[in-house]
Amino acid sequence: MMALRPKMSKAAPPRALGDAGAKPKLCLITLGCKANQYDSAALLGYLSGKYVLTAPGPETPADLYLINSCTVTLRADFDARLWMRRARKWNPAAKIIVTGCLATNPEGLKDEASVPLFGVEARDRLLAELGGTAPKLMNDIFFHPQGGLQFRSRASVKVQDGCNYRCSYCFVPYARGKSRSLSAELVLDQIRALSDQGFEEVVLCGINLGDWGGDLGLKLEDLLEKISAARLKPRLRLSSLEPMAISSGLIDAIAGAGLVCPHLHLPLQSGDNAILRMMKRPYSAQDFLQLAQVLLARIPSLCLGLDVMTGFPGEGEQEFQNTLALLKQIPFGYLHIFTFSPRPNTPAARLQPKVPEKIAQTRGRILAGLHQAQKLAFARSQLGKNLEMVVENRAGDWVRGRTENYLLLKARSPARVRQRVKVRLLEAGPEDFIGEEIENWTRT
Repeated sequence: MMALRPKMSKAAPPRALGDAGAKPKLCLITLGCKANQYDSAALLGYLSGKYVLTAPGPETPADLYLINSCTVTLRADFDARLWMRRARKWNPAAKIIVTGCLATNPEGLKDEASVPLFGVEARDRLLAELGGTAPKLMNDIFFHPQGGLQFRSRASVKVQDGCNYRCSYCFVPYARGKSRSLSAELVLDQIRALSDQGFEEVVLCGINLGDWGGDLGLKLEDLLEKISAARLKPRLRLSSLEPMAISSGLIDAIAGAGLVCPHLHLPLQSGDNAILRMMKRPYSAQDFLQLAQVLLARIPSLCLGLDVMTGFPGEGEQEFQNTLALLKQIPFGYLHIFTFSPRPNTPAARLQPKVPEKIAQTRGRILAGLHQAQKLAFARSQLGKNLEMVVENRAGDWVRGRTENYLLLKARSPARVRQRVKVRLLEAGPEDFIGEEIENWTRT
């Protein structure tokens, strides 16, 4: 969960999307994935000149609260309702609008019947309601030609939307529709514009990123090749990739050019074959292990992040132990751990037997312990190596940022936020990873 806002202290004035004047105040809350983060940035781009953008909080009450929601779990639904309650507390007279995936799943907002809903497919109607500029659409993908208005240290470009898979637990394909791709030319235009704004890393994202190009007669590696040929300044990072979308050609493209960060995030979900079949995941535990081994062998210093779900219906102790056994064979960099959350109108919501919540949470804690141990082990494997981080924030003489292989470390440096800094990792302890800025730099 994150709230999209300008980088400001509590005492800072609201930021104007154009000349402030007597314009209404807008607070945009963004929940969920990087595609949602990009959609919010694009919305702000089309609203330029219409509103004053305020940060969430009682100090800066807004006239309009726009919640770009997620519905991947019950917790995501709860978070959207929580932000609505906060907005009403901060300004009881404010207007509240919900957009995003939850807006296509009204069951999650059944107690909020008076709140206007604009689903993912209704960005044009939303912008018309808000008085914004008519949006650009290509292949039914909502985008902004300059990447919108982005406040984070790393920019995002949504190159793909929708999903043709039908995993039994997932509602997102029903909210986002079929898979479709943005043209390489429109992607390049946005990366150029974001580079001109000072971004030195761009994250390519989508709902099923690895499926980019399928509707255009192309593959994701073709897009990476075109971006590489353009010789633009920002480095690239790929958001989550489905294991079945990773081809040998894509591995070659990631490993070869030095353009793409050695960091991949894959949704494993389970290491038990029976559970994977019930999830409608089209691979086996052995398939996933073999893919992980190839990736780690081919891509130097790769940080491999994994999604793992606990408590899926039918997950007994043996099935969970199978997941643990698989994970212990993969030197991953970190885990994202989720507890199964039944989504309306999905096949998994009807599956039996249910796993008691306490058991699912206990298994989550076991996985969290494995995550902490392996995260530290991966960091220590990078000690003494020359890396490059993008600065995310500053505190005094110290900056903190992410390296190309996703280590969050701090170092003393005069560098500005969004700038790439060459560093060497010196310490990797349980609390902090510490590096030093270096000048005479060669990759190790």
